[in-house]
Amino acid sequence: MNDTGNTPQKVHLMGICGTAMAALAGSLQARGMRVTGSDSNVYPPMSDHLAALGIQFAAGYAPENIPPDTDLVVVGNVISESNPEAAEMRRRGLPFLSMAEAVKRFAIEDRTCVAVVGPMARPPPPPWPLTC
Repeated sequence: MNDTGNTPQKVHLMGICGTAMAALAGSLQARGMRVTGSDSNVYPPMSDHLAALGIQFAAGYAPENIPPDTDLVVVGNVISESNPEAAEMRRRGLPFLSMAEAVKRFAIEDRTCVAVVGPMARPPPPPWPLTC
């Protein structure tokens, strides 16, 4: 994590077409942020979902995919250190978060998270509630 803690207005997601990353992109956009992204695997249904939301994304990774006014970059798990956008992010000194850190910061932080877990069995035993 390399994040200033300020509320970003312009976020770029590297690996945006993954199921979780596309959902995060929609969530960030719903919070009023301008979202862009890129991915090497751009295909439906995620590409259709992002297009329907009006989120701009590029097929493939290139330094110029990161808009000049980007406040924050969210780096997907698929991104390696040698990725050209990761190199550009470091060169420009842009703040960044992993997807998990972004979910924590923008969706979970300051909230109580409750998860219900248990084994899959027939008949099912009582669930075990957990508070995060």
